[in-house]
Amino acid sequence: MVTSGVRTAIVFRNTTKRERHLVMTDAEQTVARLVQAWEARDADAVAACFQADGVWHNMPYPPIAGREAIRTAAANFLATATSVRFEIHHQGLAGPGVVLNERSDIFTQTSGREIVFPVMGVFEVEDGLIRIWRDYFDPGVMTAGT
Repeated sequence: MVTSGVRTAIVFRNTTKRERHLVMTDAEQTVARLVQAWEARDADAVAACFQADGVWHNMPYPPIAGREAIRTAAANFLATATSVRFEIHHQGLAGPGVVLNERSDIFTQTSGREIVFPVMGVFEVEDGLIRIWRDYFDPGVMTAGT
């Protein structure tokens, strides 16, 4: 079953720091919970946003399937970071339960090095949980450090 179109008003800040009042669908609220979990550096909360057989796929790397595998991968990634921030520049719906966002993922590594990933994300959400999360980005950013 696809999530309903129920909307809840919340406030976000865009990159120009002007307040915009957005109305979010259930699917967008699920994505917002995922972002909050990453920013809190909480791998358990990240995994809890997924269906038991959910998939996290960072293109072009192999997909990570299953909630426990996602938790482990998130924990491993978070162990290298002292800070995580997702700046969402644009977000919208591509259909019922499908959220698209253009964002910058900003990770400060334990070495103090900050890496900014320009990302395009696709989230397929059903019943309040992520079924599939696909992120498209340039993997060369990891080695370049910008």
